[in-house]
Formats: sequence, C-alpha cells, structure tokens
Amino acid sequence: MRTWLKATITVLVLASLPMAANAQQLFDFNGQAILPAGVGGTLTMFSEVFDASPATTPLPLDFANYQYTLVIEGLMLDVDGFTQQYSGGTLTLYQDASTAADFANMATFTDGEAILVGTFVNLSRTVFPSGVGSVAGTVDWTGGTRLDDIAPEDQPGWSFLSGTNNGADQTLPGFDEQWDGKVEPRDLIVGDEASSFGSVKALFRD
Repeated sequence: MRTWLKATITVLVLASLPMAANAQQLFDFNGQAILPAGVGGTLTMFSEVFDASPATTPLPLDFANYQYTLVIEGLMLDVDGFTQQYSGGTLTLYQDASTAADFANMATFTDGEAILVGTFVNLSRTVFPSGVGSVAGTVDWTGGTRLDDIAPEDQPGWSFLSGTNNGADQTLPGFDEQWDGKVEPRDLIVGDEASSFGSVKALFRD
C-alpha cells in the first residue's frame, strides 16, 4: 500500500513539473519616461507594476495590500542616433503600503521600500518616425531588501524590454514617452522544493 502511495505521489509531482517549467515569470510595468537632451544626459522612467496573470512575478508580490513601482534613474546616454546606447543607471522595484503613485508627484514612486535594486549592464532605445519604438537592455540585481530571495546565480542578466510611444495622447505632462514593458529572468526562478528531483527519489529510500 505504501509503495503504491509513493508511486502515485511521484506521478503527480512529475506531472506538475512541465506546467511549472512552461510558466512565464515577469514584472509587468507601464510608465512614463523623461529623455536626456543629449549625450552625457540621463534618462529617468517612473512606472507602476501590475499583476500580469496568468504570468507570475519572479518574486511573490502582494498586490492586494501594496503598490509596486519600478523606477529608472541615472541611465546615461552614451551614443545618440536612430538607435541610442545607454549605460549605468539603476532600476529599483519599490513596495509601498501608504502613498499611491501619482505622475504629478514623482516622489510618490520612490518613497516605499526598495525590495530590489539593479544596475544596467546596457540598454538600447530605437524610435521610428511614427513615434513608436522599443527598448532592450540587461540588468543585474545587486541590492534591495529581498535580493536574497533570488539565488545568487539568478541575480544577473535579467532582460529589460519595453515598447515606447511619444504620441501626445500617450504621454503625460512633463514626460516625453510612455513605456510599456517587462523585466524577466534569463531562466525560471523555481523554489528548491519544486526544482529538486532528489526530494522525489527520497520517497523510496525507506
């Protein structure tokens, strides 16, 4: 009876693994950017993070009780042109239980708890004559109160991807572009209890 029960549990565990492997993990954001005037200037972006269900956030976030914001600061323009190249700068994920984010007051995006802080390895921005464009970059997480929730090997090399639109109906006063994008890890972040096949084999050791 016990052997049958172990076998049944094993089948159920293994059947659940492909579903976990196929899940998508990302921080989904929508915000507004302020562009530099020229080479040597810096780009900033203020955004809200949303529940992107059925995708999941790489870290569990409590959207019912907190607001989450994602902010870029100090991203320097190195090369101007049809495709711009940026370097440096920080990407910070904030958690706030008190002050609602307000694009008329940018301080409301940064007055929460910095749960993840990252540095940009690189970032490129391309905008077409229509005013629509795209952004692609790489971020290494280096700090924040929840950095240790991510295994060290999973902290570098995250993708930062966004669409951009500078239309008058898309940008708010004081901003240059709307950004709508995501930040995602290179590989799925899976809890130890789900990733270890050894825990399944251990069922048969006694």
